[in-house]
Amino acid sequence: MAMNGTHASENGSLTVAFVRGVLPGKWQRIWNGRHPRDPLELVPTEQGAQLAPLLDGRADMAFVRLPLDEAIDDDLLHVIPLYEEMTVVLASADHDVAAAEELSAGDIADELVHPTDDSLLDTIEVVRAGVGLLVLPQSVARLAGGKGLEWRPLVGAAPSRIALAWPRPVDGADAALVDDLEDFVGVVRGRGENSSRGRTDQAGEEKRSAEKRAEEKRAAEKRTADKRKNAAGAAGGRVRGAGSRSTTGRGRGSRNGRSGRR
Repeated sequence: MAMNGTHASENGSLTVAFVRGVLPGKWQRIWNGRHPRDPLELVPTEQGAQLAPLLDGRADMAFVRLPLDEAIDDDLLHVIPLYEEMTVVLASADHDVAAAEELSAGDIADELVHPTDDSLLDTIEVVRAGVGLLVLPQSVARLAGGKGLEWRPLVGAAPSRIALAWPRPVDGADAALVDDLEDFVGVVRGRGENSSRGRTDQAGEEKRSAEKRAEEKRAAEKRTADKRKNAAGAAGGRVRGAGSRSTTGRGRGSRNGRSGRR
């Protein structure tokens, strides 16, 4: 979402960024089924720069891992926690720790544990070669897994939390964008089509129809009132005209009568 309240995409489609390990395909299919003319656009990103697509306007929303950067103002973003996933240890299949069914922090205290930064893919290859370990969310370990790699649950470790985040709409934000944001939240939360933007559009149409009917009614009442006013004005003019002629006749008759008596 561009920070000026318009769609990130030039064609007006909703654009969603996603951090490694999140699989947005299900939500994309649901969205595209409901909005075939405006397919969802996806932007992959790394955890170290997971908010960058929002802040630089390349994406309208983003699937992120919590906690967010402390430097980010809480008032800048809407954040909805979605789910948690297990933290695991990724190791070479030949590594000693791969023999255990699960691991604790003590089990890997003396091992080389690589940081999970932007060079994650390169680091995974180093681990595959038997050098060191990685502590990762389960989904990332599964994606990285394959020949020569094993992952084990890290007991006692805090789970990785996934959330949906987007900038708070600014004053004057595009109404179509606001509708899309609300609709996608509904898709992710599993709401039916009639409970999200479909219902909003229907309610809006009903409101516009009601306003139109009310406007037409006011116009008809005004026309009726104008006709009555004009009719009353015309009738009043005729009465005044008739009264003036009658008075004039009586005056002449009276004067003639008095003149005759004299």
